[in-house]
Amino acid sequence: MVGSLAEADLHVVNSCTVTHLAAHDSRKTAGRARRRGLPARTVLTGCHVSARPEEAARIAGVDLIVPNAEKDRLLARVHAAFPEAIPGVGNPEPIPCAPLPFANTRALVKVEDGCNMRCAFCVIPFTRGPQHSRPLPEVVAEVRDLVRRGHREVVVTGVQISAYRWGAARLGGLVRAILTETDVPRLRLTSIAPWELDDRLLELWTDRRLCRHLHLSLQSGSTATLRRMRRPYTAEGYLDLLDGIRAAVPGVAVTTDVIVGFPGETEEEAAESLATVAAAGFAKVHVFPYSPRPGTEAERLPGPVDPGEKKERMERMLAAAARAERGFQRSHLGKRETVLWERPKDGMGQGLTDNYLRVICAAGAALRNRFSEVELMEIAEGGIAGRIVA
Repeated sequence: MVGSLAEADLHVVNSCTVTHLAAHDSRKTAGRARRRGLPARTVLTGCHVSARPEEAARIAGVDLIVPNAEKDRLLARVHAAFPEAIPGVGNPEPIPCAPLPFANTRALVKVEDGCNMRCAFCVIPFTRGPQHSRPLPEVVAEVRDLVRRGHREVVVTGVQISAYRWGAARLGGLVRAILTETDVPRLRLTSIAPWELDDRLLELWTDRRLCRHLHLSLQSGSTATLRRMRRPYTAEGYLDLLDGIRAAVPGVAVTTDVIVGFPGETEEEAAESLATVAAAGFAKVHVFPYSPRPGTEAERLPGPVDPGEKKERMERMLAAAARAERGFQRSHLGKRETVLWERPKDGMGQGLTDNYLRVICAAGAALRNRFSEVELMEIAEGGIAGRIVA
C-alpha cells in the first residue's frame, strides 16, 4: 500500500453503476493514471464491469477488468495477468486489509452481498446477483482481527444487511455474536430495509458500543410513488416505524436515501415526499435525481419527469434535507458525546459521534483513532464545533 497514485505500480478501482453519475465517476477514476502519464497498471472491478463489460474494457488506461462474480479471486486474477506485480497467492485467497495509516478509522466488514428484491429502479440484483451471506464465525474472526490491528470502529456493511442469513442466525444474532465474542470498541450498522427491521435487534442497543445510528432507505415519501418503485411499505408505515425506533433508542440518528423525479411522479407526489421528509426528522438525507438504469423496470415506465422540473424538485428536496440535518444538530447542542477522531482535514480535527454527528475541533487533529468526550458547542461549516472535556 502506498499513499499516492504517483507511487503505485498497481491501481485497483472498485466501480459503481447505481446511478449514471456513479458510473461516469468510475470510468473517470479508472483513467486517472493514463491521463497523468503514470506507469501504474489499472485493474477495474465492481458493478460497472458486470453491467457494461465491453464498455469497461474499452476505457483508456484499463489493463484488466474483473467482474463481480470473480472479485473474490481478485488477487489471483491480477497475478495471472501481471505475475511480476504481486506475488502468487494461495487457496483460499486472503484479501489483505489496508494498514491503518492508509485506511479509514472506521473499518468496513462486508457480511452479505446481492439482493433478492426487484425494486423498479435498481440495477443491483443484475450486477451483484442473488443475496448470499458470509459465515458468522468468519465475520466474527475478521472483526477480531481488525480490532487487533488497531481499528476502534467497525462498520457492518453489505447491500442490505437486514437480509443476513447464516443457519438460524439473522442480523440480530450476528450483531450479538460480534458484541459478545470481540472487544470491538464501537460497532456501526449500515443500510437496513425498513420492512426487515427486527424488533429484537432494537434490544441490542443496551450495549453502548453499538452506535445509535440506523440507515433506512425511504426512496420516496409518497406511497403512490413507492408502489411504482415496488417498495413494500407506505410512507405512513415508515413514519410509524421511526416512532418505535426512537422510543427504543433515544438519541438515535436515522439517515436515509430519497429519489426525486421518479417516472410518473406528479407535483402532488413530490409535495407528499417533501412532507414526509420534513416529518421524519432525519439526521441526514442523501438525495438523488432519478437515473434510468438499463434493464430495470423503471426504464420502461411512462411519465418521465421533465429535466427542468426534476432539477427544481431536487433543489426543494435538498433544502428540506439541509433543514432536517440542522434540526438534528441543534437538538444535540450543549450535550456531551464521545467522538472517534479521524484523519484531520485542512488542519482541523474531525470525527463522528456514535449517532453520526460530525464534530470539528482543532485539538482533535492530534488524536486520530482515539476517543474523546466532547461538548457540542455550535453549528459550524461541515458539522458541529466541539470542545474536548475529557
